[in-house]
Amino acid sequence: MEHKCPWCGGDLPENASFCPHCAQFTRPREEAAIPRPRRKKVLLGLLLLAALLAVGAGLWLTFSPKSYDGYGEVRYGEYQILLSQSADRFIPSPSVSVQGEPEGQYRMPARLFINNSDGQDASEAFLAEVETVSAVFVGQEDSPSPMACSQPAYNPGVPECPLISLIDYTGKSGTAELVWTFQMKNGDIIYLRQTYEIIPIPVYDYYPEEYPMDTPEELQALIDRIGAQFENDEAIINLHLPPVTYTDGITLQDQSLNLYGSTDADGNHTTFTGPVRVLTHYGAITYFYDMDFVGNGGGTGLSGSASFRATNCTFTGWDTGVFAYGTSWANVIGCTFRYNRIGFRFDSSGDYANHSMFNDNQFIGNDVGVQLDSVPTDVELNFQGSVFRGNRMSIDNRCSQPTDLSQATLD
Repeated sequence: MEHKCPWCGGDLPENASFCPHCAQFTRPREEAAIPRPRRKKVLLGLLLLAALLAVGAGLWLTFSPKSYDGYGEVRYGEYQILLSQSADRFIPSPSVSVQGEPEGQYRMPARLFINNSDGQDASEAFLAEVETVSAVFVGQEDSPSPMACSQPAYNPGVPECPLISLIDYTGKSGTAELVWTFQMKNGDIIYLRQTYEIIPIPVYDYYPEEYPMDTPEELQALIDRIGAQFENDEAIINLHLPPVTYTDGITLQDQSLNLYGSTDADGNHTTFTGPVRVLTHYGAITYFYDMDFVGNGGGTGLSGSASFRATNCTFTGWDTGVFAYGTSWANVIGCTFRYNRIGFRFDSSGDYANHSMFNDNQFIGNDVGVQLDSVPTDVELNFQGSVFRGNRMSIDNRCSQPTDLSQATLD
């Protein structure tokens, strides 16, 4: 199809934009749009918003509450916060493995220490920043004997620690995790963890039907043989004594034992008329249950330089019924002290207390019921349920040891 120029009428090539004859444009011109600044403003706004979001995120990360988590220890600013099973404030204990008699009930402290970057005690400064602190065991839903813990608090029995939690367990408790939670005043949260594993201790029982123990000589020989057999072994050893009177004393030196008295149908009871001494390794506790210690006006019924405990025993006619000396910690629970010069005496320079209860004892007709010359630590001795009657002096507290007599009877 031919095309004509609208200006001069000349012939136009196909798709021509101007006439080759008159040089006029043959198509209408379009006016260019005037540039608008809107797109640029939008882009600038988006860039500004992105910058503000980045700044806000940085501020949030800088000033928002933080969470800290660790086993055994956590570093929080200048502080080293740690849990330990020893008195060394610089050695954390991320895991604790102890042994226990399957039916035994035990207690031990989880110790908190706080050090600054110079290795100094920073407990006061750190705790001033703490809003609350708590402790709980987790992960023991299937345990036949779950562990329990007290809420963290100061305990005078462990004065080197600002806080401790008392852990109660049995030999059947198994494995669980202890979690301390510190809620800081600035909103931060610190989780401090320990894993506990309780390993049952093997138990060995010795009965008079199977082993000779009717005389003090036989009993001492058996104790010595057991000490040599189990030296340095972790074991619970129970001696079930016959209802006889041992006319001479015995000494426990190589191995801590549990001695159980008995009574026959005629009322004969396991009785010692000679002194019994406990010289076993420091830290192991020797237990005495249900037996009588009968003196003739002199000597000491039961004494020890190592830890021991008497339960439901009687002490009659001694110069001193029970005497703890050296580095010993001793407890008497449910015992009767009658007509001794001194019923129970503490004169120990040790630095460890394993139990604060001295409950349900009877102190009757002694010159002095309890004499305290020196007692390890400043833990308060609790005489809950104990009765002091007819003594010339109920308690001779020469070292001003803290005592709780609020639930005792003093006549």
